Amino acid sequence: MLKDVRIHGSITQEVDFYANLAGEKLLTAPFYEMREGESGPEISFFLAGMYLKLDGSGITVSGTGGAVSEYMFGSPMPLQDLGHKEVKNRLVFFGAVAGDGGLSFTSNVSGAQTYQSLFLDGNAVSNYFFLLKVPWPFSPRRTQETLLRSLGRVLKRSECPGQGNDSGFTGEILKELSEPDATLLLLRLVHKPHSQFYQFAREYYRRTREWGEAQARFVARLAEEVGVEEYQRERLAIDILYKDHEHRQIVDEYKDILLSIMTGESGPSAVARLNSLRNLAMRHHLPLTLFDTLDGLIPASVASREAEPPYLRLTREIFEGLFLASKAPSEAIGDVEVIKLLENKQAAQLRRDNGFEEILLETGRMLDERGMQTDMFESLEIFSRVVTYFDRLDNAEALINQLAFMEEATLNESRVRSILGNKRAFDALQPGLFDRLVVEPFLRNPYTLKSGSQKVETLVKGLYQVESGEKTLSEVAAHVDELAHRERAVRFLYGGIRSHLQRFYFNLANPLHVRLLEREVTGEVTKRIGEEALFTEGDFASALEVVKRESEYVNSVLPRVLETNDQSLREQFVATSGLDLYRLEELEREYRQAHGHADQAS
Repeated sequence: MLKDVRIHGSITQEVDFYANLAGEKLLTAPFYEMREGESGPEISFFLAGMYLKLDGSGITVSGTGGAVSEYMFGSPMPLQDLGHKEVKNRLVFFGAVAGDGGLSFTSNVSGAQTYQSLFLDGNAVSNYFFLLKVPWPFSPRRTQETLLRSLGRVLKRSECPGQGNDSGFTGEILKELSEPDATLLLLRLVHKPHSQFYQFAREYYRRTREWGEAQARFVARLAEEVGVEEYQRERLAIDILYKDHEHRQIVDEYKDILLSIMTGESGPSAVARLNSLRNLAMRHHLPLTLFDTLDGLIPASVASREAEPPYLRLTREIFEGLFLASKAPSEAIGDVEVIKLLENKQAAQLRRDNGFEEILLETGRMLDERGMQTDMFESLEIFSRVVTYFDRLDNAEALINQLAFMEEATLNESRVRSILGNKRAFDALQPGLFDRLVVEPFLRNPYTLKSGSQKVETLVKGLYQVESGEKTLSEVAAHVDELAHRERAVRFLYGGIRSHLQRFYFNLANPLHVRLLEREVTGEVTKRIGEEALFTEGDFASALEVVKRESEYVNSVLPRVLETNDQSLREQFVATSGLDLYRLEELEREYRQAHGHADQAS
């Protein structure tokens, strides 16, 4: 007796389908039909008057069931799912409508979706659709409600959709439903170019354990060859990085803090902890767009409990000047107001407050509408000028951000030219404004890497030298690149030293042992990476000093800090050791995990 029937095929060059019909009482009649339609091949899958139909552009559905896909960056995530780490999947029931009062159902269980929309709004690689025939005397609306109550938990928490495990998913659904007469039609749609790129990038990351600009450029060749758009590349790369255990801890902790802010359970240090995690994420090459998306889930909740902060109130007041009949727009927003708006934008960013962007969007929409009604566009031109300065600030901060927080980050001549143009634009508003808005916040940030500060200071000094005619753009770029190469060399030597000290005994107080360690480590690293020319005098000593200071902290300072709770010992070590603060926090986290101490914020 048949228990399940499966077929596999392609509906387009990009999309494959895997159809599964399962149940205790399957009919022997075919459950699918293939034909040639007006726009190409079509295939329909039937179940007791219900159907899933595929054609060249998308899928059409009708019946009791829904759609399931593993959550991926870019997929809309309800706040209630954000707070449950065991929730893995996005679930949509046909005919369900989300409202302020929660989820409600309609009798309309039919609809359609294009493949482009499906793989953009859902998972970029694989998405499931399912229909269920059950012997219940209910209307479609009532059946959907009952199915959600019966299957919602397993559908949202199952690991099978992310694994593409059709058999396992089918078994979980029917087991949870516990209805002997039920029949399940399960359809999985796979985007072949996305799947090919995902598997290649995942294996590449597993081998290299690194992900930066060089790695992204390497996998981009395949993406261009098979036709994966840039946004989808980013989604797929973020998914690979997030599923790494170490990275997942960072993102999950970020989610927990966001939820504590939303529910009012957070203390005054919550925003500082978010900023700290964002800095740590950059060190792990996690794109900040992932965290920006998470931030966007909660602004309304926070704003509803708090009075509008001064930086938002002043922003509204400045933009209101564009709508005054008694004053010209150019008088309402001059250089002084632009500077204040730039400062307010930074204040909002520091607090993870999307209210500033909401004011910006609202003002732009109102000016567009007024321009179409009155044919007066001067206010819109002034507003566009302000937005151009915002874009300049974003671009300049992004470049300095990379240099400050990412190991081995460098730049080329075109990027030096770009940031020089931004510097001149800001300094034209007010002398020294570029340094005050863009450079100084990063140099003051305690999480800025020591090598990052050096690269930023070198770049800024070089920009002034270009303006005075002492250097060229290419010379500035070459100087920063030289620092990045030395940073890379020290990192390789640091890893080699730690590896040797774990395997062999060296007395670091004995100069002979140190010279022997240097010869073995530099030889091994040179043989492995083939870049002996990168090592300069002092690189090995710098890497060895980092190893020694880390050992001192873990074996001497940190145990005393935990035993006495005297944070001044830690602060003194941070100030004098020369170690990066992010690295100290990683050492603390590893120590607590190894010795069973409860994790706590430093």
